[in-house]
Amino acid sequence: MSKRFEWVPTLSRGDWLRPMEAEPFGSILSIVPRGFETYARIFHPVERDRPRDTKTWQGVDETTYFDGVEDIEASLETERTTWAKAAASFDTVMHAEAQYARLVRRDYGNVDGAIAADGWRYGDTMEGCFDATSLTAASVVLARHTTTPDAGIAAVWDGWGGLISSAGVGYFVVEPGDGLAASYTDEVAKRVGCPTLRERLATAARRGIAGARSMAETLPGLASDEPELGSGLLTREVATGPRFDLHGGTGRNYVLFEAGANDFADAAWPGCAPWVDNVLWSQSPSILWPDDHSWLLATEIDFDSTLVAGTTALIRELVQTPGLEALPIRTDADLTWDGDVLNRPD
Repeated sequence: MSKRFEWVPTLSRGDWLRPMEAEPFGSILSIVPRGFETYARIFHPVERDRPRDTKTWQGVDETTYFDGVEDIEASLETERTTWAKAAASFDTVMHAEAQYARLVRRDYGNVDGAIAADGWRYGDTMEGCFDATSLTAASVVLARHTTTPDAGIAAVWDGWGGLISSAGVGYFVVEPGDGLAASYTDEVAKRVGCPTLRERLATAARRGIAGARSMAETLPGLASDEPELGSGLLTREVATGPRFDLHGGTGRNYVLFEAGANDFADAAWPGCAPWVDNVLWSQSPSILWPDDHSWLLATEIDFDSTLVAGTTALIRELVQTPGLEALPIRTDADLTWDGDVLNRPD
């Protein structure tokens, strides 16, 4: 194994990615490099639910449904699902350039809670984070397609709240059966947005986390002052150390760590990664590559899908891997919010 998750101050390890800076920012080739045989897009999984008794949210008042319900988890049928199933529920078309908002017939930024005609209620996607389970499944495959499965780099965006300083982190206490956190305040509501926080806490309850006494959530902009570097998860040496900067001026600055594909193929990786505070919300690396540069996996901070560049054999195996939803994609594909031409509203 590599020196697992040890900080890497030597920024030259990422110099091979500099040609991406010549590409139009936001394009696929500005996120993963040119020169690979094939490319794929892995779609971040979503969650859907419906009442166990009626099997549908159609005709159900969501605002009063949980009144008097002591066990929210037991009252709902929940499952992790795919964009393809969301498309089937909303009678839209799943394809490599699909945008989730278009699939669930919503406007961008107004997706969470979309209810389909078949009764399922769909949650939002996760932007900038490849969930730990999916990353592990992908890493098992990635490790088979490199000569250096135990050596490589994990680049973590330095803008995640609570990483290099304590700025952007709020702590909430969740009581069993409570709909809101005990420490939920007007100030938090004003800065974060009441519906978003309520939805996050409800999701936590549905996942069976409501019985836990405490929960940490990353909330950008929560702090009112500027805590010093080193007051977050990373040590002062790492927090004040050099950053790998891509696409200068765009805020894509990364802290580099030693990590091979085999490190992430171990499902226990969240408990070892120095940038993860709570294993229930494990932040993935923004960029991951092996020392032999045989492939690259990138989760752009504003995207709800992950891109992989590699050999045709690698991409074929990823597309066929159970638990992953992946499709080959052209390097000139449009992944902007309006790029889904097959599902544009009338």
